[in-house]
Amino acid sequence: MSEKEKNVITGFTGEFFDELIGDTEIGEKVRSCIQCGTCTASCPVAFKSELSPREILRMVLIGESGEILRPEVLYYCSACYSCAVRCPMGIRLTELVNLLRDIMVERGEGPLPPQTEMVKSVDNYDNPWLLPRAQRDRWARKLDTRPKVLPRKKAKMLYYPGCTAAYLPNMQRVALATAEVLERAGVDFGIMGREEVCCGSTAMRVGVRKTFIAQVEKNTARINALGVDSVVTACAGCFGIMKHEYPRVAELQPEVLHISEVIARLVEEGELEPGPITPRVVTYHDPCHLARHGGVVSEPRKVIEAIPGLELVEMARTGLNSRCCGGGGGLRTGHAGMAVGIASLRQREAEETGAELLVTCCPFCEQNLSDAGEQDGGLPVIDLVELVLESMNASV
Repeated sequence: MSEKEKNVITGFTGEFFDELIGDTEIGEKVRSCIQCGTCTASCPVAFKSELSPREILRMVLIGESGEILRPEVLYYCSACYSCAVRCPMGIRLTELVNLLRDIMVERGEGPLPPQTEMVKSVDNYDNPWLLPRAQRDRWARKLDTRPKVLPRKKAKMLYYPGCTAAYLPNMQRVALATAEVLERAGVDFGIMGREEVCCGSTAMRVGVRKTFIAQVEKNTARINALGVDSVVTACAGCFGIMKHEYPRVAELQPEVLHISEVIARLVEEGELEPGPITPRVVTYHDPCHLARHGGVVSEPRKVIEAIPGLELVEMARTGLNSRCCGGGGGLRTGHAGMAVGIASLRQREAEETGAELLVTCCPFCEQNLSDAGEQDGGLPVIDLVELVLESMNASV
């Protein structure tokens, strides 16, 4: 037995652990690791990283920082939280990887070049797409009824489309559909227009903590000043970050909701009655940051089941056990080919159900799954809110 292994048994884990990890919330849990390997068996990218999740935990415990703090190890995590929800000891390994990425970046070993450009864009333009702030509200000009722009006007709900739906032409249909559904359901909502800024998720996931904190502080100050009761987003990434990560930095006063939660509530209360649409067999992909990170599993399914004409068939892996699409955690930005390859596996699972349409609730999932479908053949992908709008048009 090596000296470092003896140190683990006696409770001494070395300078790296004691000074940088041991006193953190996740550090306390790391000590309980029993090296069962459940995390590795759950990980969609363990086959690629130079160290498996189980090995990362072991290296942390014995203080092998040089082995861990390398891009070849840490930038293959897709932040899917599969390891976190399955660990029998309750160790949230995704949070440990987040912390390790922070430390690695502070030491000048990251991010990867494409991720660095993305973060610089957030710093300079408040979005990761290298697009000017002045274009952030252009999507809203395509609506027949322009939403209120806060704070010039008042509303009970803020719709926060996020960077992807606001800027990317192929994703703007999600922002448009969301705004139209809220408008036609009689929801008192508004948008921030050009004053909206990136939630900071992309920076946080690649370990650039300084940029993430700056975005949190901007957002909490601006949103808290609006006086709204809730913030709703159709992006699983924005939802998970605002709901679960913002409180670690600053208080966001309004309730954070995903659009699927809002629509499910409107249907249940009779405020929104979906009409019959063209009959289709559909399957639903749970975004990692909505289900495992955000805890929202049943609401999207309730919405699908409420739309006459849709038949929902489930994949073998659903809910908290769903297979990651590979689009999160900076993986798509740093290793695009690998991310699409993981999405191809999910597409195969979807095809095995006999469905003709793949439904999801996240623009990153939609992009990655669509790319996999176009590359290898697969199901067309659509956002849940687009189906809801179709059903509302049918009921007119």
